[in-house]
Amino acid sequence: MDMETANIVDAAKTLLRSAGYCVDNLWHVDDVHFICEQQNLPRISNAEAMEVFSIAAGQFDGEMGISWPQLEKALRAHLQRMTILKRVNEECLQPA
Repeated sequence: MDMETANIVDAAKTLLRSAGYCVDNLWHVDDVHFICEQQNLPRISNAEAMEVFSIAAGQFDGEMGISWPQLEKALRAHLQRMTILKRVNEECLQPA
């Protein structure tokens, strides 16, 4: 992240904290890409990484918040969904 972007993120955190939000850990699509790289999983788009965050938020645990293991689980769920959708699409496109 370049310095200008880092400054904007820091300003956004400060603004949110001043409004009563706790935002010490903001997740970024690069975090999902990092998991893909570390676990030798297929590279996904930024839009797909946002879907991973949606899955993680849907499984949100107030005791733990969003954590690395939760993101990994959400990423695997996303990849499984994509595999199933690809298989279904291929089956639907095959001639009868």
